[in-house]
Amino acid sequence: MQVLVIAHRSIAHEFGYLEPWLASMTLTRHAREDGPPPADLLAGADLLLVMGSPGSVAEGHCDQANAAEIATVRDWVAQDRPYLGLCFGAQVLACALGGTVTRMPQTYRAYRELALTAEAPSSLQGPWVIWHEDAITAPAQSTVLAQLPHADLAFRAGRAWGLQPHVELSSASLERMATALNTAPDDTQPLIEGLRNNEQEPNSPGARLTALLEQFSRTALA
Repeated sequence: MQVLVIAHRSIAHEFGYLEPWLASMTLTRHAREDGPPPADLLAGADLLLVMGSPGSVAEGHCDQANAAEIATVRDWVAQDRPYLGLCFGAQVLACALGGTVTRMPQTYRAYRELALTAEAPSSLQGPWVIWHEDAITAPAQSTVLAQLPHADLAFRAGRAWGLQPHVELSSASLERMATALNTAPDDTQPLIEGLRNNEQEPNSPGARLTALLEQFSRTALA
């Protein structure tokens, strides 16, 4: 399977717990800094994976480059092609399908479980790292899988999934991301410690993500 990855070069770009799942696939990375992916890369891909970003697609905050990424994803999903969006990638998917993304008064950071809907796979329960400044209201035609009081956190529409939590992050990659974003230690250390402690337990984030990706594969990649 050919996977096209859209990500930044040095922020929120690490695959972390996605790596075992991606190991058997052929990956092509495209850096956002280089503009929209060219048509030949899109044409040759079987799955589009869109990673996180400090950028925004929120109303009143979406620049031209991010608007172009929304258009790319809209065209991709309209062709019923598999899509997995993480954090910013979920926000892009929401905008591409007619949902909304709004700027919150302050950044939300937590390591916590989600409120699952009846349609959600149990592996989505968490806890997961949640770190976002913009809140999703899922598209009307999508199926919401998980929520918190302030936003929809996971949804799917056809063969496209949007996951706001950073399900890919390990404690080590989270620490590097916090450093790259120059985030105050007091804001991120509780998340890093919670994730590090959970990594030693049977119900580790890696194990839960493996189960979640199995569900994604059955519904989106079949």
